[in-house]
Parts: sequence; structure tokens; C-alpha cells
Amino acid sequence: MAQEFTLEDLIPYLDLFEEPELDIWIDVGWGVDALLGEQTQLHEDLDFLIEKPSSDRLVTAIRVRGFTDVHTNDHTPWNFVMGTPNGKNFDFHVLERAADGDYTYGDPDNPIPVTAASIDCTGTIAGRSVRCPTPEFLIESHTGYTIKETDIHDVTLLSEKFDLPLHPEQLAYVAEHPRS
Repeated sequence: MAQEFTLEDLIPYLDLFEEPELDIWIDVGWGVDALLGEQTQLHEDLDFLIEKPSSDRLVTAIRVRGFTDVHTNDHTPWNFVMGTPNGKNFDFHVLERAADGDYTYGDPDNPIPVTAASIDCTGTIAGRSVRCPTPEFLIESHTGYTIKETDIHDVTLLSEKFDLPLHPEQLAYVAEHPRS
């Protein structure tokens, strides 16, 4: 079972990500917090986008550190989880670089395009600069699945800080779940 992935847990991995010069972007919860410049909620794992060759190198590097495969219902070659025996999980979202310099994500027969510009942003975690997707990308990527309160927390903060509109799906959730 996954445990809280704290800021103290995250810092040594930031060092690891720099060692092999990986093409990696901190995504989802920690990515949102990086863009906001502060931790705004508890995190269950560390999500990141990673280019395929870097993913292969990182998997090799973290297996030596005791990481093993974690079973999930959505395990694919482009989306998988690895974790430590004490429940610190990495959620891999693997990108393939396209000939034009952009990326694709997902099923090779029906890939989702990801522009290089949409993930060309930096944020701050514990005073350190980290690569992460843009606020627009993070708002858009919080759609197309059953939205949770933590998703709304993330997109609302991004929307407010960067003066960006929410997606209609997110607005519908907010309308159906008013805060008291």
C-alpha cells in the first residue's frame, strides 16, 4: 500500500533525476505544487512524464535502490508504477519523441499528441528548479476520467494563479459539488 510521499521523500529523488541527466518532468500533484511554488496538499506518489530512453535508464537505476513493479489496473508500457518496500511510489507516464520534436503518449495505435511547448515549463520544489508541464497542460490533463476532489483542488489553484479557464468537465464537477 502506498504511503504519503512527503517533501522529505522527494528531495533525494530530485538528486537522482539529475544524476543520469534524465528527460523528466514532474507531473500531476507535485507538478502543480512546483508551479505554485509550495506544497498545497498531501501526495500519495510522485507522478512524472519521462521520455522512453530515460524511462529505461531510470527503471534500471531505481531497481538497484529496491524499487519493484507495483500492480495497477491501468498498467501499460506507457503508464506504470514502481515502488519501494515502504510504499513510496513512482507513477511513470512515458512519452515517445516524434520526428518533429514533439511527443506522443499512450497506445501507439492511437497516441495522444503532446507538444514540446506544453511541457516546457519550470517550477520550484524546496527552492530547487524542476521541469514540469505548463499550467494549461495540467488543467487539460485533469479531464477524461472520473474527477476527484484533489483534481479540482489542483486545477482551481492553477486557474486562479495563472488566470486560466477551467475545462467544462471541471466546471461541471464544481457546479455539482459546491464547497461549503
